[in-house]
Amino acid sequence: MSGRHFDGTENAELRAKIDLAKRQLPLPKLMRELNYDEKHFRKTAVCPFHEDDHPSFSVFPSDGKGWQWKCHAGCGYGDEIALLVKHFAVSRREAIRRYLDMAGFPSRAPLESREYPALPDSRESLSVLVSESPCVSVSHVSNGQTAAMHEVGGKIRIELRALAARNACAGSTRPENNSWQLARDLKAVAKRIGRNLHVTELMLTFDEWHRLSERFIDPDKNRDCYWMTFLAQLQKVRVPTGEGRISDALQYVSKLTEADLPIVPGYGNALEPRRIAALHREMARRSEKKDKRYFLSYRDAAKVSNDLTPQKAHTITGALVTLGVIEIVFKGKAGLNGGEAAEFRFLLPQSKHGEPEIAA
Repeated sequence: MSGRHFDGTENAELRAKIDLAKRQLPLPKLMRELNYDEKHFRKTAVCPFHEDDHPSFSVFPSDGKGWQWKCHAGCGYGDEIALLVKHFAVSRREAIRRYLDMAGFPSRAPLESREYPALPDSRESLSVLVSESPCVSVSHVSNGQTAAMHEVGGKIRIELRALAARNACAGSTRPENNSWQLARDLKAVAKRIGRNLHVTELMLTFDEWHRLSERFIDPDKNRDCYWMTFLAQLQKVRVPTGEGRISDALQYVSKLTEADLPIVPGYGNALEPRRIAALHREMARRSEKKDKRYFLSYRDAAKVSNDLTPQKAHTITGALVTLGVIEIVFKGKAGLNGGEAAEFRFLLPQSKHGEPEIAA
């Protein structure tokens, strides 16, 4: 253990950061980040630290102490930091360092520890840290789950870095405008994959954005200042990137007459395939990408008709691909009511007015 001591000022600063971190990453959210099952963080729960046939674990808010956990069979009790001490089998000093890092409030000077290596600068996904560390207990994560986390997490991290680069400051706009668009993009990613992004994933994205933007942002504002602004923006996002286009496109298609709908070769005059084709056409028209690619879920495609289900929309979409009306650029993930939306390209030639030209 390091012999370094904190003076009164440092203690006050550290206490303030811990208090802020507890607002940002309270115990239930922390346990989700650590991949604990929901059954472990209720008022009456199963203890994750021992074989528990009769629920003996509690997670509860306490007046004056914030969130607390307690194993009534004797495994321990305490706050978020005490949980990290137990989970990682590290000192309280090291647990504080990790907790601040996970919550986005790194301490002014890293706390040294001989018991556990420092977190990587790139702030890789917590699942990677858990699977690679010999000091971490992963009894609640199966090998199959860990492998799946690696596969999906790797693809997500590549996409997050790309979004950070796309929204990096270049001097022509205010940094707050760039970080706001990044927040909207991340909300869209979260909706597409069907889960909230982990704190570690958000930190990875923000750190890349900050690194690429540093030349163009206010030198009097440190990283934590922009990080807090970014977190606040995430909470304010109501319309993720692309969502407004989907709702507007659906509204537009709902007003089309039968004569306005594209004719789908091989489908005749069946209205549902033609309305889905019209939605694809409209999404392509509204796309901001040069090649007019767009994301569309089967759940949203089914909204073109009251009688459509996501399953039926999935079937029709497959037929439209076969008939050469649309092309699947990215298949997404399984899950008709969730998972990842597929990415498409509309293939029918467009007239100068944006309507498809159908060969006789």
